[in-house]
Amino acid sequence: MLSWLLVQISILFVALALDAFVGEPPAKVHPVVWMGRIVAALEKGLYKGTERTQRLKGTAAAAVVIVSFAVPVALFQLLGYRIASANSALLLLYVGLSAYLLKASFTIFTLQKEALCVTDLAYTDIEAARFRLRALVSRDREGLNRERILSSVCESVAENTVDSVVSPLLFFAVFGVVGALCYRAVNTLDSMLGYRDNREHAGLFSARLDDFLNYLPTRLAVIPMLLGFRVMSGKTACSLAWSVLKRDRHKKRAINSGIPVALFAGGLGVTLTKPSSYEIGEGKEDTTRATVRRAVNVMLFTSMFTFILAVVLLFGRALT
Repeated sequence: MLSWLLVQISILFVALALDAFVGEPPAKVHPVVWMGRIVAALEKGLYKGTERTQRLKGTAAAAVVIVSFAVPVALFQLLGYRIASANSALLLLYVGLSAYLLKASFTIFTLQKEALCVTDLAYTDIEAARFRLRALVSRDREGLNRERILSSVCESVAENTVDSVVSPLLFFAVFGVVGALCYRAVNTLDSMLGYRDNREHAGLFSARLDDFLNYLPTRLAVIPMLLGFRVMSGKTACSLAWSVLKRDRHKKRAINSGIPVALFAGGLGVTLTKPSSYEIGEGKEDTTRATVRRAVNVMLFTSMFTFILAVVLLFGRALT
């Protein structure tokens, strides 16, 4: 059991190192890109027929995507370890491949890089900033001024702290690499199908499943986020984060994403806005480069807190 624990912790640390020093894998060998391509291929036939038919087809498509990754990764996770544990070279290869798969499920430093890059562009080349913002948000970016761009960046950092960091790391700690990849498959399905437009019925199952998987991680993330604002910005920022969280978390229709957005809006002292949809927060300050940096710092604090929690959970699994 000790050897299993050391292997899992090694996978976690190597994945973090890959995220910090290598970044995202090339598109040709990126599991999440493959997920997106499978979803896109299946998507073409989802929007025909009655609402019930679309929902059934959407559920079937989601099952195909999830199973396509869950089965081979689960077999690799179970059988690969048994085979590799008898040979040091194979064990190193197993750890490396597992870390590569785990890294594909989360992003910390790429999120930091993209947020700061868009922020810098917002001060030098507004058109380039709008274009680069597509990596962080799916909303209409046409005509966004600097304030709206930076607000979108802060909101994306808040939401992705859960979606791209806390949830996949916790799913790894509890279910292994297959748990992290399955979570990422569901999140990818939701990001492509889970909209209230012509995709609403076909994407209903994916959206609800994503809500279910993120429900507990979102609420667990509140603790390190509040601590992050307390450490980075002081007691007042922490208090405002909690106050706005309680008041504004339901302004977004999604049951989960309003929580980190409201908390960040309060902690940053700004109002995070999506035109014609919602205004979250009561801050009267402009959103600036310094605001984005504070948001990124809280994301990094929460990420490291979650990383430590994942190690603790792995120890717990090893003792049971």
